[in-house]
Amino acid sequence: MVAASGDVVERIQLAPDAGLVKSLGANHTLESAIADLVDNSIDAGAGRVSVRLLTRQDRLVQVEVLDDGKGMDVNVVNAAMTIGHQRDYSVDDLGHFGMGLKVASFGHADVLTVWSTKYGATPVGRRIRRADFSKDFTCEVLSAKVAEEHSADRSVILGSDVGTSIIWTEVRNAYRGDAADEARRWLATRNEALRAHLGVTFHRLLADRRLRIDVLVDELGEALAAPGVPVLPIDPFGYATSGHPDYPKVLVAKAGETRVKLRCHVWPARSDITGFRIGTKPGEQFQGFYIYRNDRLLQAGGWSDTANPSPARQLARVVLEDSQAIGSFLTMNPEKSGLKFEPIFHDALGRAAAADGTTFIEYLQDAESIHIDANKRKRRRRPVIRPDKGFTPAVRKRIGNELQFIDGDSIDLKWRRMPAGEFFDVELPTKTLWLNSRYRPLFAPSGGSLNDAPVLKALMFLLTHEVFEGRHLGAKDKDQIALWKSILGAAVVAEERMRGE
Repeated sequence: MVAASGDVVERIQLAPDAGLVKSLGANHTLESAIADLVDNSIDAGAGRVSVRLLTRQDRLVQVEVLDDGKGMDVNVVNAAMTIGHQRDYSVDDLGHFGMGLKVASFGHADVLTVWSTKYGATPVGRRIRRADFSKDFTCEVLSAKVAEEHSADRSVILGSDVGTSIIWTEVRNAYRGDAADEARRWLATRNEALRAHLGVTFHRLLADRRLRIDVLVDELGEALAAPGVPVLPIDPFGYATSGHPDYPKVLVAKAGETRVKLRCHVWPARSDITGFRIGTKPGEQFQGFYIYRNDRLLQAGGWSDTANPSPARQLARVVLEDSQAIGSFLTMNPEKSGLKFEPIFHDALGRAAAADGTTFIEYLQDAESIHIDANKRKRRRRPVIRPDKGFTPAVRKRIGNELQFIDGDSIDLKWRRMPAGEFFDVELPTKTLWLNSRYRPLFAPSGGSLNDAPVLKALMFLLTHEVFEGRHLGAKDKDQIALWKSILGAAVVAEERMRGE
């Protein structure tokens, strides 16, 4: 039934029920919640943000996010503490819903305290207790004198008289068990995950030096002036050379008057560098769409039902940073931890094409072909003996990425004193490749260690590994070893003379 035009008798205002506070932040991880606070700092013009994870006996008890932004006065801080308050956002702001501070905070803590100082204004402080806020939206007004003390503390850390401190206490989502080792491991894992999340989320701002973030983990009460460790940018497109000669390539998705550009990348096959993998997670988990808004990464991978994830597509990553797309093709959630792809975008993606006619499906097939061809080449290589003691972990890992290992045996590479003019020796029974320690300073001038001279050792492994894969030295093996000893012995003597050692 169609509503009659004259059926309205009055208009009433329905205030939100305070009970909704109990569900705020349910979808936030610790990392995404802190990133949301950093967004507020950026919108406030901050160039420096200090994130501080403060502990008591290795248990996380307080989280602080301090910035050197423009700060807040009484009116602004009251608005910031009001749930759902939407200020006048500019097109460059990262804030969007007026919910970020409360949603991020109450997802992980029961008490939110804000201290802020704006130029020319009296320092202010506000505190919300989740239990009270969920009954009647009560907010405590804090002492201006104490707010001034917190301003002085923040100035010691950031060197600015203005700015804002966000403090979470009564932290809920932290390790609470009795095992000290577990507590330290939990804290180390969260610290690593936080640094990776901030590094990739704000990688453009960090790389351009528009923003500096540091993270400090320390005991509560002992961290006032301690410097944090800077967060480094993690570029999810930071490869040196594209994995496919025809990419990156721009596809255009159209729906009505809206045009959205999709920049399609193909990572090099068998990549294993920071950027392809993020934090401790492998690169395969990060295939898909990378969606930016004002240089802030909103979504790091995932096909959002536009395609199926698969190992063969792990090299495919697509950048979407057209502001027209958000609100028409894509809907952002309050946590800014991902986007909903609207049906109109699914339809437009199916019709998207590059200037040369390449479609989205053809792009995926191109990325798959690079991965599949690389695996075919890898499978054609014979398994090799496993490198063990004497090889740096990075070299061992790379060899394992490129080659399969023979089960059981392994080879060690060690130094020992030998006569002048001899460079190496093969000890087959113990599976040991010996290098002459008299020449060690040539390849490890800073002093020897178990895993020193990685280039030399990698080359020696590639040269000699087949000798160690047999059960005895045949005539051909002995001849090869004699040849290598003769040439490398002469080479190392020449090297020593050229360096004047």
